[in-house]
Amino acid sequence: MKRDIKIALVNPRIESYSSTIPSMGLLWIAAVLEKNGFQVKVFDIYPRDDRDIPALLSYAPDVVGMTVLTEYWSRAKYIAEIIQKKLTDFTFIIGGVHVTVLPEESLNGLNAHVGVIGEGEYTLLELCRHLANGTDWYNTHGIIFRDMVGSVVYTTPREYIKDLDELPMPARHLLSFENYLIPPGIIRGYWSERSTTIMTSRGCPFDCIWCGSMCTFGKKVRYRSVDNVLEEIESLMRDYSIDTVWFCDDTFTLDKSRVLEFCEKIIRRKININWGCQAHVSTADEEMFSAMKKAGLCQLDFGVESGSDRVLRALKKNADCSSIKRAFKIAKKVRIRTMASFMFGCPGEKERDVEATFALAKKIAPDFVSSFFLTPYPGTELMRMAKENNWIADRERQTHGLKKCPMLKVYFRAEELLDIRRRFQKAFVFRNFSKIAFNPFYLFKMVLLLCRYPGGVLKGIQTFMRTFVFDDFVFEFLNYYIEKKTVGKSTACHITGSDK
Repeated sequence: MKRDIKIALVNPRIESYSSTIPSMGLLWIAAVLEKNGFQVKVFDIYPRDDRDIPALLSYAPDVVGMTVLTEYWSRAKYIAEIIQKKLTDFTFIIGGVHVTVLPEESLNGLNAHVGVIGEGEYTLLELCRHLANGTDWYNTHGIIFRDMVGSVVYTTPREYIKDLDELPMPARHLLSFENYLIPPGIIRGYWSERSTTIMTSRGCPFDCIWCGSMCTFGKKVRYRSVDNVLEEIESLMRDYSIDTVWFCDDTFTLDKSRVLEFCEKIIRRKININWGCQAHVSTADEEMFSAMKKAGLCQLDFGVESGSDRVLRALKKNADCSSIKRAFKIAKKVRIRTMASFMFGCPGEKERDVEATFALAKKIAPDFVSSFFLTPYPGTELMRMAKENNWIADRERQTHGLKKCPMLKVYFRAEELLDIRRRFQKAFVFRNFSKIAFNPFYLFKMVLLLCRYPGGVLKGIQTFMRTFVFDDFVFEFLNYYIEKKTVGKSTACHITGSDK
C-alpha cells in the first residue's frame, strides 16, 4: 500500500560566500524525485546560523537526505544531531563524495540509516519508492547500511548514468533562488550581476593526485547534449534573468567538436549570455578558443598549479611548462580573459620550484591569479601518499579550512608556506584588481558596496592585518556582505513539491 512521504534534502555549508553557489547535486536529485511524484523540499542550511533548521523540523519529513562534503563534515554532524534529537520516525540517508570514499566512517559518524555511494539520483529514487510502498530496500544498488544484527552491508555498486539528458533540469524552484543571484558573482575576478552554475558533463579522464572528482563520477566522461544545455541556459535567462553562467565541469574543453557545436548553436539561436568555464592546458586550440570568445566566453580558468615540470610530474598533471605557456599564448591571441590557479606545498617542491612558479606566473600573465595549499582529500592518491609518508601536519584541519591553511608538511613548514602564498598574491594584486579599479562602472559598484557595509570593511582589514594579502581582505568583505545581504532570509522555497 503506497503512502505519501515527505522528503527533505539537506545541504550543510560552512562559508557564507558559498551561499551564491547552490548544491547542483541535491537539485538534480530533487528534480528526479519530484518528477516521480514525491513531495520534496530542499534546505540549503545557512552557514553562520541555524535560520533554516526550524523550517526543516516543522516540515516533519519522513526521509531526510543529506549531502556531505569533507570540509562540511563538522557542520553536517551538528545538523544531523539536531535533526535526530528533534524528529522521530524518519529515515536518515546520507550521500556525497565524502560518503562515497569513506562510507563506513560516514555511516557511523552521522548515525545514518543508509549511505548512498556514487551518483545519487536513481539510488535515492529507488529507496524512496521502497519506503513509500513499505517494501524491502536492502537490495537497492549503490548503498551501505547496517542489517538487523548490526553488520555493515554493501550492496552491488550502481552503474553510472549513461544518458545525462534523461535527467530533468535541476529543481532550482525548490530554493529561494534570488538569494543566490548576488553580485559580484561567482567567476573569480569578473563582475556579474546575476550569475549561476551549470554542469554539462560528469567524469574526468585525468589522474591529478589531489582531485576526488573521479571518486563520484568516474574517469569516463559523460556529456549532456548541446541542445539540452542550451535549453537550461534559456530557461535560466527566462525564469531568473541570469546574465552569466559558469560551467562547473572538471574540464569543459575536452571535446573540441562538442564545444564548436555549442558555440555555433548559441550564436545561431541568438542566446546573449556571458559564460566562463575550466579548461585543461592540454586542450588549448586556437580555433576552439576563438569560437568560444565569439559565443560569449568571458573568462577561461586554468589550473596551472606549478611552474616546475618536476612538480607537475609529481602531481600527475598531464601538463608541462611549455604546454602551459602555449595555452596562455593562444588565449591572449584570441583576446580571452584568463584566470590561473596555483598550489603550494606539493610533493617534490623546494625553493627553486617556488621561484619557477613565480617566474611562470609572470610569464603567462593571467588576468586573475589565485593560489591555494595542496590539500589531501579522502579517497585521493594524495591522501594515500600523505598517510604513507606522514605528511599530515595538522589533522584538525582535515575538516576545517581546507586549502586555506597548510595541512601538509612535505618540505616546507606551515609558516613558510603561508609566507610563500603571501608573497605570491602580493606580486599579483595589481593584476587581479586593476581591471575593476580602472573600470568606472565596476569601481562605482565596489565603492558603493564598501560604503554600505562598513562592518565588512573592518573585518576585511582585520584579516588583512593577519595575512597581508589583499585578496583575503576582499574575500572576508564578500563573506560579510553576503551574510548581511541574506540576513533573515531562508534558502528553502515555501511552496514546493506537491504543495503547489
